[in-house]
Amino acid sequence: MTTRDEILAVAEGVDLGPGPVALAVDVGGTGLKAALIDSSGRIADARTAPTPTCAGTDGAEVIDAVARLRDAFAHTAVTSAAVVVPGIVDEATGTGIHSANLGWQDAPLRALLTERLSIEVTVGHDVRAAGRAEFDLAEAMPPDAVILTLGTGIAAAVRIDGRIVSAGGYAGEVGFTEVAVETADGLFRGPAEHIASAAAISRRYAERSGRDVTGSLAVLEAAQAGDPIAQAVLAEAVEALGAMCAQIVAVIAPQAIVFGGGLSGAAGLLDGVETAMRSRLGFHRVPRIRRARLGSAAGLIGAGLLTRDSL
Repeated sequence: MTTRDEILAVAEGVDLGPGPVALAVDVGGTGLKAALIDSSGRIADARTAPTPTCAGTDGAEVIDAVARLRDAFAHTAVTSAAVVVPGIVDEATGTGIHSANLGWQDAPLRALLTERLSIEVTVGHDVRAAGRAEFDLAEAMPPDAVILTLGTGIAAAVRIDGRIVSAGGYAGEVGFTEVAVETADGLFRGPAEHIASAAAISRRYAERSGRDVTGSLAVLEAAQAGDPIAQAVLAEAVEALGAMCAQIVAVIAPQAIVFGGGLSGAAGLLDGVETAMRSRLGFHRVPRIRRARLGSAAGLIGAGLLTRDSL
């Protein structure tokens, strides 16, 4: 899980613009990140916490966790907040329509968070927020680009002609693109995130090796240490990601595909994805593939930008 020091290191020098003292929260499938934004637009402090298990469909446990993170900054008077969450999110109404990993369904997150925190709260989508941060703050970002986040699931922020596409909250669910990949267990055919997400990588390694792992980064470390099962699982994930990217290219022709999430820094991963993608393309405009510059803090920084939108 991303640490406080890692967040502050990425955020150093990031200017979100003047505005209210605000709370920004990025809710991930396994971890929450929170930042205190001062009136000048600087991230002054940060906290992290595990994402709680949700027992119901209203996200009550996550709302409680956000409240505890706000309380961690009790020494500062926070006057507004932005919380970005995974799944299908209707940003206009602040509703969590569906989250496969956290279990909520048509949850009125903005209303519940506003009531609980007693301040104005904006609710957004985690990956679109991360995409906006990259689009607005990273240099040399073309007008047609896709930000892909490899996390518990796989989702994307899609920008076409300089505009992020939301489609009522349903755009960017590229993890459900069907791919076909030859694996050690036979032909895999199904959603890309069932073979190439961080959750899928750790699950498939555990199933094949009979050894429990703490997460996908543990599989990466095992592969780097020469574990042939880990190497095979990662190679299959890379092939699936290349197949997914080829389909994205065929449909929207981005000039760049930018990978975020902890796995994006794995040695050779992006080169492997590009090779697998190119093998499936012909006349298409081939995008540049690179790693997100804001790393795992991109969603949190994007949430910070949302606290400045009403100004």
